Amino acid sequence: MFALRASKVRLTVRKREPVTSGSVNVCEARFEFSPEWDGLTRTATFRAGGESRSVLLDESGVCVVPWEVLTKPNVQLQAGVCGTRGGDIVLPTVWADLGTIHPGSAVGEKAGPTTPDLWQQELAGKGDELRYTEEGELGLYAGERLLSSAPVRGGGEGGTMDHRLLAHRNAEGQHPISAIDGLEAALATIPTPMTADQLRKILINGGQ
Repeated sequence: MFALRASKVRLTVRKREPVTSGSVNVCEARFEFSPEWDGLTRTATFRAGGESRSVLLDESGVCVVPWEVLTKPNVQLQAGVCGTRGGDIVLPTVWADLGTIHPGSAVGEKAGPTTPDLWQQELAGKGDELRYTEEGELGLYAGERLLSSAPVRGGGEGGTMDHRLLAHRNAEGQHPISAIDGLEAALATIPTPMTADQLRKILINGGQ
């Protein structure tokens, strides 16, 4: 486990451990904070080889280093932390060097599920989630309780461009021929199937 301490804007590495590329859910970091960080929402950010991922810290200050920043060997792994309160206070630290990522023997580049975005982590921390209501709107739920919802907007005046998100799309009569522009005219151009007798008359009499 890595151990780091944030003293206002300074981030000091107190303990390191070797890290190999391809590691997933095995590298942890523990952050400690000086009194300047009291009452702030704390977010740890890790970066290496052009990749960067952020993780919300809980009261323990412990998090797993996201696997996305551990895919490339022979690059430097860095960590930083940022504290916020409302829209008035933002306290970022300098970057701290956690060392070089050593080549690992893991096969494949994507070895784990994608690390959630910060807004998804915030919803998960509150026990909330986004999903579609029975009416096809995008709803914010706390368990099974709907907190709020909003129509899904697509092109034009409204609606959605993805028919998979339409409410009642499997009900009968939802997609009649008249609902699709030009379909009736296109169907009218298809010749009516002929019997063998009808075809023989055309060949013998020239269609008379």
